[in-house]
Amino acid sequence: MTGSATEGMVGGGYYDANSAFQRQVAASGDDLLAAAVAALAVPQGAPVTVADYGCSEGRNSMAIVGRALGLLAARGAVDMAVLHNDLPTNDWVQLAANLGGAGSYLETFPATRALFAPRAFFERVTLPASVTLGTSGSAAHWLSRQPPGLDMPRSLYRSDAPPEQREKLLAQAASDWQAFLAARAEELQPGGVLLVQMLGSDGAVTPERVSAAGLMHLMNLCILDMVDGGEIPVEVYAHYAFPVVPRTIAEATAPVIGPLADRLELLHCGLTPVPSPYQVALEKTGDVSTFAKDYAAFTRAFSESSLREGVLRFAKSGADAAADRLYAGMRDALAAKPEAYPFDDLTLALVVRRRS
Repeated sequence: MTGSATEGMVGGGYYDANSAFQRQVAASGDDLLAAAVAALAVPQGAPVTVADYGCSEGRNSMAIVGRALGLLAARGAVDMAVLHNDLPTNDWVQLAANLGGAGSYLETFPATRALFAPRAFFERVTLPASVTLGTSGSAAHWLSRQPPGLDMPRSLYRSDAPPEQREKLLAQAASDWQAFLAARAEELQPGGVLLVQMLGSDGAVTPERVSAAGLMHLMNLCILDMVDGGEIPVEVYAHYAFPVVPRTIAEATAPVIGPLADRLELLHCGLTPVPSPYQVALEKTGDVSTFAKDYAAFTRAFSESSLREGVLRFAKSGADAAADRLYAGMRDALAAKPEAYPFDDLTLALVVRRRS
C-alpha cells in the first residue's frame, strides 16, 4: 500500500467521544500557546487567521482555538478567522455541527469566520502569507503514505521494527515532516507562529522510549493472531506499518535548523509526559472493565481507518467482522492484563516563528 496512510479518524462523533487523551495533550500546551501568541506579530490593518491543522471533528480543537482567539483579542486583534484543515474524507458534517453547538468558540467570538480546508497538510492548504497562528494537535505524527519497499511481517511500529525497516519508516517520517513545515513556512505571515504537539520519542535513553509502544505491541499481537490463523494474508501485513512515527527532539528540529532555517526560527522544542486518562481512571476506581472498554474505543477511534485500508479489507471474513474481532481482542487482553500494555506518552511540542 503506497496510497494515503489514513482517511482520517472514525466519524459520526465517535472520535470526539473517544479522544480524552488528545484533549489532555491539547490542555498540556496551554502555557506554550500563550507564549506562542505573545511571540507572534499581530498584523496591523489586516485580518488575523488561526489555522488548525488536522482538526478532525473539531471537539478537541474548539478549546485550543477558543483560547487562541482570546489571547489574540487581548493583543488587539479584531477581524479574526479560523481555518479548519483536515483530509477531504474527514467528517466535515460533524465539524460543522460542533461549530454550531455548545462549547464552540463562536459562542464567545460570533464574528469570527470559520473556514474549511479539506486537503492533506503535507502541502499548502491556504494562501501564502495568510496565517497568523498555526496549531496542530495529535496529528503531525501521521505519515502521508506507507514507506515503499516495507517488509516487516512480524512488526508494526517504530518501537519493534527491524533496523533496516525502521530506517524506511524514519526516512518517510523525515520527508513528510519537512514537507509539513515547508508548507507552513509558505502559509505563515512574517512573524507568524506555529505550535505543533505530536507523539514523541526519547532517543537519549536505551532502549529508545517511544510513545504508545505498549499499545502498539498489543495491536501487533492481536493482528498476528489473525495472520497466523489465516484470516489475513501474510504478504499484506508484511507491507504495512501503523503509519504514525513519534519523533525525537533531534528529528523534529532537523528541518528547522537545516534546510528551512532561512524561513523558520526555532522558539521551543521539548518532551512532556501526558498521563493516560484511562490509566488514571483505573487507578482511581479499580474498574478494569471500563478501563479496557474505554482504552480499546480510544484505539479504534484513531486507528480503524488506516487498518481497514491497509490490512482489514483483505480479511477473509470482511473488513467489518475483522475490525470487530481485532478491537474485541484488544479489549479482552486489556481486561485480562490491564498493566501490560501502557500508552506511556511523551508529547513532543515544537514552536517556530516565520522569519520576516
